[in-house]
Amino acid sequence: MKTLFLLLPVALLTGYSPRKPAPIELKGYFTCQASLVKETGGALACYAATQHDCQRGNVVLAYEQGRGTAAGRRIVDTVQVQTKGANRWVSIVDCTGADGKRRQYFALFKNTDSANAQYLHHLLRVWGVSAQGKLVEMPAKTVKCLRDDYGA
Repeated sequence: MKTLFLLLPVALLTGYSPRKPAPIELKGYFTCQASLVKETGGALACYAATQHDCQRGNVVLAYEQGRGTAAGRRIVDTVQVQTKGANRWVSIVDCTGADGKRRQYFALFKNTDSANAQYLHHLLRVWGVSAQGKLVEMPAKTVKCLRDDYGA
């Protein structure tokens, strides 16, 4: 135990620091969609192995920091989602949360609403960004999300 306390000052003086986690990389993945999040200064981005997989396969939802800056983007957190199924789509949408604030979220939904519907009515899963910069799933019933193409 004494040895540990004796080595601690040496480690501090030599600049030793705990290993940082390896950066998350999605090399070779296609960017399906991305959107800057003004509240956090980060971005939401959806990736897939192929363009076809964006809506009919496995996708990776990512929260990034530094997109569009000289330092370059850095993926902070990811969630893998399977979109296979009848009329199942994933998109970055504007939603109003339980707190009444409007933010951007990832939403997995059944695209069965009419083209002139203002809101998504068949939300299956919804992810937002926590204060710690992590993607967190929230109950779909606690948000009200606008359709991307409403009014177009």
